[in-house]
Amino acid sequence: MTDCLLVTLLGLLLFCCLPNPSCAAFSSSLEGVRCSANHAFATTQLAMSGRQDQVKDFMTKPCFSVTPEMSLDDAAKFLVGKKIAGAPVVDREGGKVVGVISQFDFLCKEAGAVALDLASPTYRQDVKKIMSNKVQTSMTPNPITVVETSTMQASASIMIKNKLNRLPVVDSEGKLVGLLSSSDVMRHLVSDM
Repeated sequence: MTDCLLVTLLGLLLFCCLPNPSCAAFSSSLEGVRCSANHAFATTQLAMSGRQDQVKDFMTKPCFSVTPEMSLDDAAKFLVGKKIAGAPVVDREGGKVVGVISQFDFLCKEAGAVALDLASPTYRQDVKKIMSNKVQTSMTPNPITVVETSTMQASASIMIKNKLNRLPVVDSEGKLVGLLSSSDVMRHLVSDM
């Protein structure tokens, strides 16, 4: 019992002294400390419980996907029809994840030249995205993925660090087996309560 209390206190001290700027509540130092303390408490509780839930238990499966050859119009209609904000892009031959497409990619297309930054190092790529009519040139290629045995905690950390709302879940060959969304992470959080 004393060890658990000590671990909790150490976790709180560590995170209270180091505000967490990635947290949404980090608008003032007091709120940053409160958010960090809450994060430290949740992290410490999870570590003490030994619970390391895996992605396979919370991911969405089967999940919707699109192909690189698909037109942007068809992809947009598909996403709207399924009421989803994005999807993995999977090659037809092997079912491997080659990219992701999201509402943001369609926003770039809609905004057109107005959204271009001439000084951006990705200027040429951005122009290609705007001019594109295919998923292949509008998608984000080589996306970050996780495997089914990844922990929910590690996957949530990847999403935060990379500002992602979804992670394709792949097998050892890179084939799509599911999708972990921020909603799935919320479902995991609620299951802990």
